[in-house]
Amino acid sequence: IMLERIDQVPIPDEAKNHWKGIARFFRAFTYFTRVKDYGDVPWLGRSMDISDTAYIYKSRDPRTLVMDSVLADLDFAIDNLREEDQPNTINRNVALALKSRVCLYEGTWRKYHTALQLPDAAKFLLAAKDASEKLLASGKTLNKDYKTVYNSIDLDGNPEVFLYKKYLPGYLTHSVIGYLTSSTPMAGPTKSAIDAYLCTDGLPVGLSPLYQGDDNLQNTRANRGMRLLESIDSVLCYNGNLVSGRSSSTGYRPAKFLQPAVANPLAPYNDTDAPLFWLAEVLVNYAEAAAELASLGQYTFAQADLDKSVNLLRARAGVEPLQYKGGQEVAVNGAIFTDPAKDPDVPSLIWEIRRERRTELMFDGFRFQDLMSWAKGDYMNTSNKNIWRGAKVPDNGTVLRDAEGYITPYTAAAANRTFLDPKNYLQPIPSGQIALYPAGNLSQNPGWQ
Repeated sequence: IMLERIDQVPIPDEAKNHWKGIARFFRAFTYFTRVKDYGDVPWLGRSMDISDTAYIYKSRDPRTLVMDSVLADLDFAIDNLREEDQPNTINRNVALALKSRVCLYEGTWRKYHTALQLPDAAKFLLAAKDASEKLLASGKTLNKDYKTVYNSIDLDGNPEVFLYKKYLPGYLTHSVIGYLTSSTPMAGPTKSAIDAYLCTDGLPVGLSPLYQGDDNLQNTRANRGMRLLESIDSVLCYNGNLVSGRSSSTGYRPAKFLQPAVANPLAPYNDTDAPLFWLAEVLVNYAEAAAELASLGQYTFAQADLDKSVNLLRARAGVEPLQYKGGQEVAVNGAIFTDPAKDPDVPSLIWEIRRERRTELMFDGFRFQDLMSWAKGDYMNTSNKNIWRGAKVPDNGTVLRDAEGYITPYTAAAANRTFLDPKNYLQPIPSGQIALYPAGNLSQNPGWQ
C-alpha cells in the first residue's frame, strides 16, 4: 500500500524514493525469512482487495522467482536509500548488510542443494561478495574488544555496528543477562562448539602443540584465542557443582553478553543493546562468498581476501593469521595443514572460513541457518556425540556423564535424533493454513505430508 500510494504525497522525489527503499527493504527481509523456513512461498507484489480471492489464495511461487524479487528489492533499496538518515535507522549500508547476508545464504543453498537443480548460485554469491566489499570500504572498524558489541549499554556511535536494537529501562528490556545469572538451568555450548575455537598459534585443537586437552576448564582455555575466553565463563557450573546457584546443561556458561553495569540484572529488565547488522558478520560473509566463488571457478582467490576479512578477526582474537596456498589449501606460518576433524566433503579453505564464521558469531543465531544452506543438517545427528555432550567433569553422583566423563544433558535414548533429508531442511506448512486455501492451492513441503 505504501509503495502504491507514496507518489501521491507532496514530498520531494528523493524522499519518496528513500521511503520506497525502506518499504522494499522490509519486504525483502520478510520474504527472505519466509523462504528460509518454507522454500517456495506466494509472492504478493501488490496490495489485495478482499474480493480478489484468486490473488489472496494464490499458489506458492517458485523459490527462484521469490528470491529474484528479493534481490530486486534490495538493489532498489541500495540505490535509493539515503547514505545517512536519522541515527540508527535503515540506510544504504544497512541494506548492503542485508544483501550480504541474504545472498550468501541463497548462493550457498543453491550450490549445495544439488537435487533441487536451482540456477544462479554464482549470481547470488557474487552479489554477496560485492555488497560485503562495499561495506569493507564504508569506514566501519572492528572494536578492540570482541565482546563490546554484545555487552554494551549503548551502541550509539559504535564503530563496528551498522544497526542495533535499542533497549531502555522502563521502555523496552530483555532477559539475556537475567537468564545467564539466575538459578534457571541454562543451555550451554557443546564440546563441538568449544573444540571449534583455535589455539593462539592459529591451529585447530587437533593439530596445535599448544592445546592442553580438556580434562579441566583451565586446560581447555589455555592458549586459546580471546573469542573463546570472552565467550564462556572461567568456571564450570552443572548439576552437583552449582556456582552461585547457576548451572549449565553442558557445564559451560555463556559469558560474552554479561554486563555488571546494567540497570537491573534480573529478567526481564536488562538494557544492553543488541547488534542487528555489524562488521564482523560482513567480514566472514565476504570471505565465504569469495571462497565459494573460487570453488566454482568464478573468482581468483588470493591472500588479500583473507587479510581484509577473517584475518582482521583473528588478529583481534590474538590468533595467528590464516595463509592461502593456492587451490583450496591453507597454512599458518608457512606450514600447510588440514584439520583432522575436517568434513571430507569440504575443502580446507572453506572449512577454515566456516570455522571463523562459527566462532566469531557463536550464540548469535546463525549456526542453524548456516547448516541449512550448506546442506549439512546431518551434523546435528546425535551419532555425532560432540554436538550434544559438554565439558569433562569428575563424577559427583548427580551430573549425568558418558563413559568418557563428558556431561550429557540427556540420556542417549532420549537424545536420539537423525536429520532427514530433504524433510528437515524446510519447516512444515501449518495445516491450518492449508485448510484455508481452496483444495490443492497450497501444497505441503516434502516429507511433511
